[in-house]
Amino acid sequence: MTDKILEYSAELKLLLYGVFIYLGMDMEIVKVLFYLMIMDTFLGVIKALVLNNRFSFKKMALGFVSKLAVLLIPVSLALMSKGLNYNFKWFVTIVIDLLIVSDGISIFSNIIAIKSKREVENFDAMTMILKAVRNGLIQMFKKTLSVIETKGNIEKY
Repeated sequence: MTDKILEYSAELKLLLYGVFIYLGMDMEIVKVLFYLMIMDTFLGVIKALVLNNRFSFKKMALGFVSKLAVLLIPVSLALMSKGLNYNFKWFVTIVIDLLIVSDGISIFSNIIAIKSKREVENFDAMTMILKAVRNGLIQMFKKTLSVIETKGNIEKY
C-alpha cells in the first residue's frame, strides 16, 4: 500500500494543487501551513522521545493524518463559497491564518517542552478555531434564513 502511495505521489500532489487552484486558495499560504504541520509533527516526535512518553509510528501517523484533515476546513469553506456563489475568500484566508498561528503555538510549546524536559500545557487553539468557524457559519445560515423568511412574508401581502 505504501509503495503505491509513493508511486503515485506526484499525481496526488498535482491533484491537490489542482483542487487548491480551482478553489482560488493561495498556494503559498497552504504550503506554509503544510510545512508548519510537518515541523510540528517532527517536534512532537522529538518531544515524546525526550520526555520518555510512549511513542509509536501508528500514533504519529494518526496525528499527522488528523493534521492533514484540518486542511479540509478551508477546503470545505472554499467549496461552500463556490457552491453558494459567495465570496468567502477572506474567510478562508482568515481560517488558514488562524491554523498557521495554531501550529506555530504548538511548535513553540514543543520546543519549550524539549528544552525544559517537562510537559508544557498546550493551548488548544485548534478546537477554538473549529468552534468559531462552526458558530460563524451557523450565524450566517440563520441570517440567510431570516432574510428568506422576511422576503417570503413580503410576497404574501
